[in-house]
Amino acid sequence: MTEQFEDELRRRLRPVDAPEGFADRVMRSLPTDAKPALVSAAPAPVRSRFHKFAMPASLAASLLVAVLLGRNTAVERERIAEAQGRAASLELMQALRVTSKKLDIAYQAVQSPPPAASPEENRS
Repeated sequence: MTEQFEDELRRRLRPVDAPEGFADRVMRSLPTDAKPALVSAAPAPVRSRFHKFAMPASLAASLLVAVLLGRNTAVERERIAEAQGRAASLELMQALRVTSKKLDIAYQAVQSPPPAASPEENRS
């Protein structure tokens, strides 16, 4: 900040004395017949049984809802995981069948005698 700005800020924020007679005017504006204020403790509100047990009951209800929702979520996740497991198992079984067929074809090709060579075949 510039020094000129700081000086201006100090000038505007400096304390200002109250005008002459201000305190007298304030004192005259106060009521002359000052009555002491009576402060008494308010009677405790009467609480019905409903109000007495409302907070614990609402906490118990919210806890019950949380437990039930958590259990429902866990059951749903388990059901989804089981369905995904079954789908993966079926896919694995299909892959094993295809592999088995291909291995059978390869085995038969290796075990069968080679076809007779034609005379025109060049074996060099």
